[in-house]
Amino acid sequence: MPARIMNRRLPIVFILTTILLIMGCGVKVDLPTSTVSSEPVFGAGDTSYIRISPDWDDDAGFEFNKPWDLAVGADGYIFVADGDAPRIHVISAAGNQLSTDAYGNDFTDLMDIQGADGLPFKPQVIDQDSRLNLFMADGGNTLMVWNQYLDNVGVDSIAVAILMQSPMDDLLWVTNFDSITTLQGQNWDIADIRWSHEGVDVWQAPRVFWDASDSLEAIQAGRFFVDPENMKITGISSYHDMCSIADANANVILGLSYVPAALLLTGAGNPILAYRGTLVERTVSNGTGNGTVNDPRGMIHAPDGALFYTQWGENFSVHKVGGSSGFEYGEDDIMDIERFSMASDIALDPLGNIYVADTGNDRIQQFTSTGVFAFNIGMSKIRMDSTIYDSSLVDSEWVISERDTSFTIEVADILNTPRSVAVDATGIVYIADTEHNRIMRFRLSTELDYTVEN
Repeated sequence: MPARIMNRRLPIVFILTTILLIMGCGVKVDLPTSTVSSEPVFGAGDTSYIRISPDWDDDAGFEFNKPWDLAVGADGYIFVADGDAPRIHVISAAGNQLSTDAYGNDFTDLMDIQGADGLPFKPQVIDQDSRLNLFMADGGNTLMVWNQYLDNVGVDSIAVAILMQSPMDDLLWVTNFDSITTLQGQNWDIADIRWSHEGVDVWQAPRVFWDASDSLEAIQAGRFFVDPENMKITGISSYHDMCSIADANANVILGLSYVPAALLLTGAGNPILAYRGTLVERTVSNGTGNGTVNDPRGMIHAPDGALFYTQWGENFSVHKVGGSSGFEYGEDDIMDIERFSMASDIALDPLGNIYVADTGNDRIQQFTSTGVFAFNIGMSKIRMDSTIYDSSLVDSEWVISERDTSFTIEVADILNTPRSVAVDATGIVYIADTEHNRIMRFRLSTELDYTVEN
């Protein structure tokens, strides 16, 4: 039994109230930069996708080493995972490469990323959640995270012990969140917090969010028939307090739940929780039918929680599970078996339209929210001239006449194995043109509107 101390509560009402809210509801914080709020550019009369100049390439001062994945951040910045370098590029919508910005963001930790072993960590897939957690994986069994908000405001100290007070005024110092949660369920309150300034730097730098090799997580992975040592994380998508990861070795999609890892006091004097991940579910199992997964790749969640994902395995390249009704084979264009070659990524725009990186066919395909094909993106339209011959019977003789005509075909001569696609809040489509080491941008426009300002 905990020892009975003085029958009084310590005068830290503000911290108590804040911590209780944090523990119960999660953290809501202002973004460090302005969130994009302009309306999408789509509208009636839109007819084709046009290329926005200039490309983000060597000629424009960008130095990519096989850009593998793209993510549009919560505040409009574009993150580019450089698959052959330990770096994530940060670019504004106007095309400015950033190491810092006027809002206090400092992205220099992303310019030379180190893993937990101290070796270079080369991210191949990335995703940012609403809390500004930027997740990254290098194709191994570890998920790293970097929090943009904490890096922006700084971390002053970390809670090393919390004093809990029972309804009978018993006091007990605890040091782990499981105990805090258990005691709060028994109506214990937080009475005091012991803070330390030591070890705070780790929370501002990229750190491990989930490691399949951790002893407890390895046991949990085994329960889902996943080999923790040979996982190959090829896709990430977050939704609320869950992070989904694709394992291309076990051919599954797993769900990680956010659990508190530390209580921090920011440089602005506000308490905030930092999280780690724990494996809680097997979201999608392996197979070759609709709603299963085989060699998974890119993923994204819709606002209603539906999970869209692509795969390189047979039979269907694009799947949707959860949310509203899914796609049907034989009815929806997006389910055509021969349509894609190495579908590597998937994105959604603000109107629910679907974009698929058709890597093997050197193009991006766009579909409506119901899976109906709409446009190819990143292809040239070529006018072909031809002659049509007509024959008619005149006075028992066949007379041959000819007439000139033309038609338009699309040729995949712009992109080279594009691995990723993303769409921002205004409808701009970003494409990782991987083998050309560049990022390309397109927008949907009427034939009368060909002007895009950077």
